Amino acid sequence: MEFDIRALQQEDAERVAEMAAKLSDHEGMPPPPFGPDDVIKYGFGPAKRFDGLVADNGKDLLGYTLFIDSFNIGLGTPGIHMLDLYVEDWARGSGAGRALIGAVAAETLAREGAWMVWQCLPTNRTAIDFYHHIGSRQYQAADFELSNERLTGLAAQSTWR
Repeated sequence: MEFDIRALQQEDAERVAEMAAKLSDHEGMPPPPFGPDDVIKYGFGPAKRFDGLVADNGKDLLGYTLFIDSFNIGLGTPGIHMLDLYVEDWARGSGAGRALIGAVAAETLAREGAWMVWQCLPTNRTAIDFYHHIGSRQYQAADFELSNERLTGLAAQSTWR
């Protein structure tokens, strides 16, 4: 199967949002509140928060990845945090996932980064097996999150803003 890796474009917003919902479904999660308008708002322009790449066969998108710049104090170096990686079921095994991660690795080096990281739910065996297959190292870390009323409650206690 032939495809090209290219930068995310605004015209891709609908398909990327659709694939993000498929990723959540694959992981047994409800659809994220992440629609085409969010892709455009946060992927482009003054409110830009992430960069993206897509695998495109000229007729449809096979997959996508979204990522952000980051920094590791322990290493003293910049790198990239990959937020999402998804390849359509029908395109798995085509090399699209490897090509997307390879493109993020190339982008990491182009931005003078020395590493890239991402998370994966422990129940997503398909992804874990793939990540091991490409040679990534799985490390033990405890992920934490503050959101909704816990986030606003803690923020309300702050004198910062």
